[in-house]
Amino acid sequence: MSDLITWFENHDKLAGWAQFFGAMLALIVTYFTAFAPIWRRKRQLKLSADRLLSHGYEAIESYHRTSAHFLPFPLSLRQAAMTMMVMSEEISRFPIYELDDQGSRSVARYLVTTSTTLSALKLFLETYAADLDERIATEEDQEIIRQFVGERLKLITDMLTGVKLERPEWPVKNPAESG
Repeated sequence: MSDLITWFENHDKLAGWAQFFGAMLALIVTYFTAFAPIWRRKRQLKLSADRLLSHGYEAIESYHRTSAHFLPFPLSLRQAAMTMMVMSEEISRFPIYELDDQGSRSVARYLVTTSTTLSALKLFLETYAADLDERIATEEDQEIIRQFVGERLKLITDMLTGVKLERPEWPVKNPAESG
């Protein structure tokens, strides 16, 4: 121990370096302490957004999978529409603009698309339930509903799996044909 003290006494400029490294360590600890809550919040937001996407997908997928096993009737369609509405509202309450990435293939954009798709399904199912007018749907009705829900499910599946989505091309009349 006395050798160490002697060594420190013989190297008097070492105190300046010790102060420098101590100050740097204090700055680094302060930086990480100050930003740790922000980083934790961003990680929690990302995990919550991923969970909401998963729940939205599961709501559509679950209805599509189970709807093959029964003929829908107005009340069952309204219940499915309510499920879609609840998930859409849950996504709408999420603070998507606090997420870091806001690009075209971002979780924020996926949440908006999923919410819109769920709202469209709600509208479709409620309208179809009103059209049934207290009767049980036929197999043809069941197929129409499953096809519509299946197309929306494919859109969400493709989006979440990274398939490049193309904008729809609407039929355009040839100017020569319209005259």
